[in-house]
Amino acid sequence: MTLRRLALAAILAIAIIRVAQAQETWVAVATDGGNNFGYAVGMATREAAEITSLGECGGGCAIRLTALARCVAYARSDAGNEAGYGAAATLESARQTAWEDCNRRVPSNSCTVRGGRCFE
Repeated sequence: MTLRRLALAAILAIAIIRVAQAQETWVAVATDGGNNFGYAVGMATREAAEITSLGECGGGCAIRLTALARCVAYARSDAGNEAGYGAAATLESARQTAWEDCNRRVPSNSCTVRGGRCFE
């Protein structure tokens, strides 16, 4: 009976892992190094996320972040002309990561989160 329970638990664990993997989506952020930015969430592939974020950003933009996540955020400091990017499971975590990433390179916490979105 114990062996049967272990086998059932293993099958259940594999099913849970497969469902979690199926829910993984790609996010991306693109910027032009200035005020223009674009981001993508919920994309099935890395390429789709990058193309979408570049399309939202416009000309002269480059990919700054690509990740497997549900949420993405972008922060910018006009004072230091720096930016930060974050990807996470929640919007709050992505925003915090982007804000911290930006503030590492500028004085006086001058960064603000300019955008963020999650895949629903």
